[in-house]
Amino acid sequence: MTDSWQALREIDRDLALCLLFCPADRRAVLADRLSLALEAESALRIASEPMLAAIRLQWWVDAIETHRHENVPLIGRLLTHLEAGHLRQDEVLAQLAIWQDRLSDDTCTPATCWRDLFAMLADSGDMKATAGLVGAVLLDKATAGHLDHSYLDDGHLAGLRTRHLYWIWMAAQVARHRMAGKYREDDALLVWRMLGWRLGITRPSPSPSP
Repeated sequence: MTDSWQALREIDRDLALCLLFCPADRRAVLADRLSLALEAESALRIASEPMLAAIRLQWWVDAIETHRHENVPLIGRLLTHLEAGHLRQDEVLAQLAIWQDRLSDDTCTPATCWRDLFAMLADSGDMKATAGLVGAVLLDKATAGHLDHSYLDDGHLAGLRTRHLYWIWMAAQVARHRMAGKYREDDALLVWRMLGWRLGITRPSPSPSP
């Protein structure tokens, strides 16, 4: 495994496991972009006031714009992706802007940030909305509690079963697993469940268990 995937695994096991189902040559970039998103979300969540969150987010922007990594491993990896042509600077800045905009827009929530990020990462016009919904549900529990569960049925998700989007399809299965009330954070068998879901074995229902 790459350092990028391992680093994401330490922050969010479920997202890292989902990336096992994306092409290997895209895994490191996706892992680091998701790690950056988690850093941005953390900046807003733990800051005692909006100005401190804005300063933390601006630090990431400045580091990307000036190519100054200051011995921060994630920045170093992102700059390596930029130099290799696997990622564009405007993509990273647009991603950070999602969280920066939330500081000045009361209608923005964690769910809308994750929705916009997953839509951005989907990079596919037909499935951007569905991918965005998956991101919102997977990473914001409040959204999962109010969602019309039919939006995560097999018909809506079918278009995600492509080589580049399969990891988002798998994220949707994890979200369904949680919504069904069968999820455990200490589930050591989750990756094996994922393999079963891919093979069509007892996939989780989009509706909660009675």
